[in-house]
This record gives sequence, C-alpha cells and structure tokens, in this order.
Amino acid sequence: MMKKYFRTLQSVLNSRWGNFQYAGTPAAQKTDRVLQSSKLEDCIYRALSKDDESMETIQQEAASKLHSFPALSRDIFQSFYSLFPKRTDADRLTAEAQKFNAKLLDHVTEDADYPTIKSICEGRELPAYEAASEFTAKIGAQLDDLLPELGGEDGTLKTLEKLQAAQNQAQQKLTELLEQMRDSVQNPTLEQAVIDAANQAESKTQQAEAVAKMVDVTATQNKAVIRQSVSAAVGAAAEKAKEVQTILGAWSDDAGTMEKNAANTELLQKVRHSPALLDISKHLGRFREIFAQGKRNGYAYGRGETYALELGNDLSRAIGSEFAMLVSPQTLPLFVKKYQQRRLKQYRRREPIHKGMGDIICCLDESGSTCGDAAAWGKAVALTLLDIAAENRRKFALIHFAGSSECKVDVFLLGQYSMQDKLNAAETFLGGGTNFKRPLGEALQLMDAGFENADIVFLTDGLCELPEDYLAKLHKEQAARKFTVTGILLDAGNPGMAFSLTPFCQKIYRTSELAGDEIVRGLVTQRV
Repeated sequence: MMKKYFRTLQSVLNSRWGNFQYAGTPAAQKTDRVLQSSKLEDCIYRALSKDDESMETIQQEAASKLHSFPALSRDIFQSFYSLFPKRTDADRLTAEAQKFNAKLLDHVTEDADYPTIKSICEGRELPAYEAASEFTAKIGAQLDDLLPELGGEDGTLKTLEKLQAAQNQAQQKLTELLEQMRDSVQNPTLEQAVIDAANQAESKTQQAEAVAKMVDVTATQNKAVIRQSVSAAVGAAAEKAKEVQTILGAWSDDAGTMEKNAANTELLQKVRHSPALLDISKHLGRFREIFAQGKRNGYAYGRGETYALELGNDLSRAIGSEFAMLVSPQTLPLFVKKYQQRRLKQYRRREPIHKGMGDIICCLDESGSTCGDAAAWGKAVALTLLDIAAENRRKFALIHFAGSSECKVDVFLLGQYSMQDKLNAAETFLGGGTNFKRPLGEALQLMDAGFENADIVFLTDGLCELPEDYLAKLHKEQAARKFTVTGILLDAGNPGMAFSLTPFCQKIYRTSELAGDEIVRGLVTQRV
C-alpha cells in the first residue's frame, strides 16, 4: 500500500508540488547518447563500422546485459574524434546512460592517456575508430565486473529506469491535474485526484532518488577500482591509435587524413601481420617527417637574402617608396628614368638551389649481424631515399647484399612500381656473411644500364677488406663517372671498431657518433 504523504489539498499546495510544472523529457524521447554528434559524424561512423562483424558481436553481447552499451561505443568514438565534444543534458539521458555511460566517459576523459589519444585521433577517422574499437572490446570483456562496481548489479539500473519512467509519468499527470484545478471552480473530486497524484509523484520520486543515491554511493566506493579498469582500456586504445598513426605515417601515400579507404585498410592488415614491417614503421614514419621538413626548407639563398635590396626594373619586386614617385607629375619622369636605367630599388629574388638530383642506388647490408632493429633502421633509410628519388622523378635501386653469393636488386622506376613492391623489398632479408665487392659491382652495372648521375649510399655494420686492385679499378670508375659513395656504418654497439669504408666512401656517417635521425637529416639535406 502506497504511503500517504498528503491528506489535504492544502498540504499539497504547501509542498514542493504546489506550483510544480513538469518540464522533463518523456521516457520515449530519452537517449542513451551522452555526447551529441552531427549528421556528418554519424555518417562517418556508419561507414567505419560497416561490415565490422567483430565489433557488432561485442556490442550485441554487451547490450544483453546493458542496453546502452552500443551508445557507449559510439560516444567513445565521438570523444576521440570530435574537436569539441558536446554533452547531452542529463535529464534527456536514460538511467543506464546517466549512471553507467556518463560516469565511464568521465573516467575516460580524466585519464592520463586521453590527451595522447586526442592528439592522434581528432579529425582522423581511422585511428579514432580503431582506438574506440579497442576500448570497447576491453570494456565489453569487463562488463560483468564493471556493472556491479558502478551500482548496476542485479538489474539495478533497469529498476532505476522503470522508476524514473513511473516518476515522470506521475509528475506529468500531477501537472495536468493542477492546471485543471486552477482553471475550474471548486471540485472535490478533482481536488482528491490532485492529492492522489501528489502522493504518487512523491512516492515514485523518493523511490527513484533512493535507488539513484544507492547507485552513486556504490560507484563512489568503487571509484579507484573503476578508474583502474578504465585506465587499462584507455591505455590499450592509446596504443592502438599510435599503431595506426605509425603504420599510416610510414606507408600511406596520404598519411595526413588517415581516412578509411581500401589502400589504408589493406596497409594496416599487411603491416600488422608482419613483424618486420612493424619494426620498419617505427623508424620510417619519423624519417618521412624529416624528409617533409627538408622539402619545406630545401632552398638556399645568397648573402643577405632576408629582404635584401638590389637595383633593377622588376616592378613585381620594387619597394613601395619607389611607386610613390608615380603620384606626382613632378616625380613621374624620375621614376621612368630609374626604370629605364634599371635603378629602381627592389627586393632581391630568392632562388632555390637544388641539390642531389641524380638517381640513387642504396646498397644495404643484410648479413646476419644486422638482424633486428639495425635491419629495420636500414630499411627505413632505404625507403626514405626511395621517397626522395620519387619526389625528384629519379630512378632508385635497392641492392640487398650479404655474402658473395647473397645479393638481390630491386629497381624502382617512376610510375612502374606499387606499394606491394615496396613492402616486398622491405620484408626481404638475406642473412649470411658480408661482402662489399658484389653490391658495388651491381651498382656499376646499374649505372651502365641507365642510372644517370647516380650516387651510392652504402650501409653496413661490418668489415670487409677490398683487394687493392679492385679499389684501384673502383677509384677509376668514380673519377670517370663522377659519382660519390656515402657510407653509413652501424657501429653504435661497437664504436671503437675499425671499419673499411674509408677507401671508397667520400663521406661517412657513424651511428656511434650521430643519432639515427641526424644521419637521415644529413642524407635528406644533401639530396633535397
């Protein structure tokens, strides 16, 4: 039997219900979405999630325990992707969205890894979706533990939702009766209906508030445990976002947008299934950034180039004070005279100096001792040189070498190779000993076959003594063909070792003396 809070109309009018006007959201209009999204963002998400059977399965299983879970997955993507995530008003949320989704989202945005995710995912659909999917999978697997920790054990959230729906219905009915009473003459039947409605509204409100408070207390008590679980999921999402950024930054032709397209999807799949490509990606993305910076700075100027002045008659570069002579008839003849005599003051033209415009041959040591990070770093250097050659519309060749019998040549001609060709070259690893004579011979053959003004980059970690007669022949070839050899010695682990690049290399970089990025920056500067 319902408790009688009010027995007279006056007691109702003196209570919080006396001037009550229902302004809540009907249950049918409430939403599970904590964050708002535009139609365009919804369209993007639908395209991203299309045919994602794994995520669909996770959401369906979780929704059987918590019907707002699919909305949580959507909100997580929105939180990662949107530049300015906007929250839905609390009174428009379902009970499950209020007490589970919203609180979980609070933990996400407060996590130490969240800024990292935002820096990678804002406006970039593919890393945002991949990160959100990773988070959703981790949270879905922990849902049985998280529900009771957030006060949702034994169907408490469903009970709260039913109570809130009944509360809203009772409040709405009371509002309607109060309006009728104000517009009518004294009516005992109507007054009794108001009293009954007020008792119903008070009862349902108190019940809903009591359950809501119980849920909040439970969530507060378990805050540390919840934060730990969410933090692990956010950390996994951050790592997934970094992985996508690393792979696409290393391999994609349009890494800036990171859109979901066939090429990017295929790249992610291939690289993720190849430990060698993953290792290369960790270096290559950074090297491509160095190359991009080199392109922006690939201009050299003469002495005093910053707004320096010279005399001439280029009107497009003439300074403003010279044009002032055109204003007056008295000074107009002076302007004409200075123009004819090429005596107008003008800004010095900034002319780019282009360097390293020849074909590139990279000899890459793939002996057994380079296995691991050294091999990945070397491959990343070689692929960066390929990008430089492609940018300058030049030919590129990668000579994989090890012992005298282990050698493979990959030739990349403009417009005649695919991404798969690059991946195949990157995954090649010969193993074996170290022989310098074979790759140098292959490089000379390439020059005979049309590699014009080619320069060689020779990368190795080992020793190899070249015969004097071969060195003499090589020096003659260098003098005749006017090519240079840039050596890179991977000696970071053994900086004191003697090396055999000096006899035929005009410039040598050593990893024991320079950081890897500095070496790449030097290579880029020479060729951009």
